Amino acid sequence: PCPDPGDIYFDFEGDPLHLEQEKWGLDYLFGLVDDDEVFTAFWAHDLAAEKQALLDFLDFVVARRIIYPQMHIYHYASYERTHLLSIAARHGVGENIVDDLLRHGVLIDLYSTVKKSLRVGGPSYSIKKLEPLYMGKEHRVDDGVTNAAASIEEYERSMLARSAGNEPEAQQILDTIADYNRYDCVSTRRLRNWLLQQAAKVGVTPGTAAAGELDRDPFEPSALNLELLRRADTAETVQDAAAYALAAAAIDYHRRENKSFWWEHFARLSEPMDLWADTRGVFVIERVSIETNWSRTGKQRNLRRRLRASGTWAAGSGTPKGDAFVLYDQPVPFRKAGRRAGGMLDLPVSIVADPESGVVWIDEVCTTGEDPWDELPAAITPGAPPNAQSIVAAIEEWGEAVVAVDAGWPLDAAADILTASPPRGAGLEPLRHADDSVRAVTTSLLGLDNSYLAVQGPPGTGKTYLAAHVITALVREHSWRIGVVAQSHKVVENVLAKVVDAGLAPGLVGKVPGGAPGYYAAEPFTELPRDGHRAFAAEARGGYVIGGTAWDFTNLKRVGRRQLDLLVIDEAGQFSLAATIGVAMSAKNLLLLGDPQQLPQVSQGTHPAPVDQCALGFIAGGHPVLPAELGYFLADSRRMHPEVTGPVSRLAYDRALHSHASTSERYLADTAAGLHPVPVAHVGNATASVEEAAAVVELVREHLGRGWSDPQSGRVADPLTEGDIIVVTPYNAQLELLRERLDDAGFTDVPVGTVDKFQGQEAVISIVSLAASSPVDVPRGLSFLLSANRLNVAISRAQWAAYLVYSPQLIEHLPHTPDEVAELSRFIELVGS
Repeated sequence: PCPDPGDIYFDFEGDPLHLEQEKWGLDYLFGLVDDDEVFTAFWAHDLAAEKQALLDFLDFVVARRIIYPQMHIYHYASYERTHLLSIAARHGVGENIVDDLLRHGVLIDLYSTVKKSLRVGGPSYSIKKLEPLYMGKEHRVDDGVTNAAASIEEYERSMLARSAGNEPEAQQILDTIADYNRYDCVSTRRLRNWLLQQAAKVGVTPGTAAAGELDRDPFEPSALNLELLRRADTAETVQDAAAYALAAAAIDYHRRENKSFWWEHFARLSEPMDLWADTRGVFVIERVSIETNWSRTGKQRNLRRRLRASGTWAAGSGTPKGDAFVLYDQPVPFRKAGRRAGGMLDLPVSIVADPESGVVWIDEVCTTGEDPWDELPAAITPGAPPNAQSIVAAIEEWGEAVVAVDAGWPLDAAADILTASPPRGAGLEPLRHADDSVRAVTTSLLGLDNSYLAVQGPPGTGKTYLAAHVITALVREHSWRIGVVAQSHKVVENVLAKVVDAGLAPGLVGKVPGGAPGYYAAEPFTELPRDGHRAFAAEARGGYVIGGTAWDFTNLKRVGRRQLDLLVIDEAGQFSLAATIGVAMSAKNLLLLGDPQQLPQVSQGTHPAPVDQCALGFIAGGHPVLPAELGYFLADSRRMHPEVTGPVSRLAYDRALHSHASTSERYLADTAAGLHPVPVAHVGNATASVEEAAAVVELVREHLGRGWSDPQSGRVADPLTEGDIIVVTPYNAQLELLRERLDDAGFTDVPVGTVDKFQGQEAVISIVSLAASSPVDVPRGLSFLLSANRLNVAISRAQWAAYLVYSPQLIEHLPHTPDEVAELSRFIELVGS
């Protein structure tokens, strides 16, 4: 943009290892210079001071924008933008101001400009590598504080000096850090000026910054949110203060999630693709062709075309389908529709992805009044968040009930969960033996008094069997009205089918299909018409079961408030606290069923209280095993042989998970039961390894035909088939390579997929391929690859044996945080190194 006398140049200094109130990280210096290179510093030595520093910085910016409405804040790389967002969200203050800065394009990232316009004869685009071009005699020498790591080390030294009572030394060190920060700010200013000079040489003139339309609604805290925060500040107990803070965060949870999505979306439009290519849900297109050119069929009014794309999904993306955006790079199509920022254009589309071939079909629509275009997109990114208005309304209604109580909390399940109270009622029925869970859970639910019951079910412990038989008993014997909710239609459908299998009449079990009418023709339960929930309930007269998502159980056209005796939240390890509060309005009692030690809840945003955490994990309080006073831990796996259960139990369940006696009756000839590490040496691989693919093919070849005996399934010395083996990998690129190599070897029926695909499934043998060669090669960091949750799911698919194929270099790195130390330690124990 055009220079303005109000422009400022901004840089953070932060310590990622600062730990306070169980929160990591502290941005201890907000530094800036103006066009006269006058330096202003906002210091913070704890989280309370960080909050105040943020407010002071934002007050400074707001006041300056009144005087200089066309001013901009220049920074280099995305750290300043992302940390302004995360700090505001963490403290729950200033979010509306940060949102306004982003909405109006006030923050300008010079890294994006440099990356897109300059070719540098050096090893990186770090601003320190560019400084010889424009800093001249003031180019800093390599002594003292000259980089972020040195700044952190010196800051820690200053805090130690202050703790020892040596205030002069502490201040001297802080002054040195401030000098370093000022230099960075000055460097950013001079880089901006140098870029303007280079642009002028080739006839490029400054223009208006591309802000992008983030959305229609600015972020303003609601009155209900503010009242709950006031109660958090004045609460008499720590427990109540935390619960009120959670309630306040829940009120604005979806707005924060939506804002975070759009902030990130517009950042993708303006930043170089390599900065966001590894973001979950992103597909970088490598080849694209026109499958069907612009045309109309049937009664279609608008022209449509279908594209066939191949490329690479970012790690953890799974195989998305449905609504998405495609991003066009320069030269973009001439379109009235779509949003532009930083030279890119987005357009909404519908996609269908084939997880095994890696092909993605893209359906584009030419809106009325537009001409079709020939250009092809460069990437697919996540679609806009779904409208969650009914969920928001339910959460707000609950929040109003909370503030309507002068002292204490409403007597309901959501309040009990947020206050970390044990289930209210007649007490928990003791388990008499391993096979007594259905009776015990049913009895405990009958004794609940508008509260909740939690059940943690590790892999193979019969969680769905338990749910189906408990639901059947409550409906058949006590005429309970029960709902089943989960994150996905598929999970709900599975529970409903098992309920019918358990003996409940299909006419008492219903769900509106996730697809077109007739979608459930082959299912054993009843297909309901759209908004047919209330009519179904009325016709059932007594007890019944209805299934759906959070949108169903918060929609008053479908389910009334407190209409149900019980709402079963399946996969509650992936169901956020905010969503739990919303759906809880439909029922008197909740049954939380799941396992927070498996795949976690995915959240877009940062929240001032952990309301994005899964409900079951929150109740467990960070313990790997649910405390006994809060519900039940199903401790016996009927899937895994004891030699497989042992490593899984040590990895994820504090050694509390065991194998049911029946698992020892199985036998696979010529194969030792258990977890078998398979180290494979390779270098330079990030998300695909031909070496590991070859090892996987050989493992499949070796095991096929071996005699498998399982008395429960009636198989005796039955030759192992391709369907008895599954291959799991974290990356779609490795998935495609494995599929190709297995097909080439003739093993076309061996299932291959990411961890997400196989949750809830089992096989005689599970083969896990990690693909990455070393920590430096891993996209998204080792925390994704070595996640205990993901390794737990991958290994625990196995009934008899699991093979962990990995590069030995993965353990050869220095962790940077205590969490990373624990992560690496767990992995080393798994592979026995």
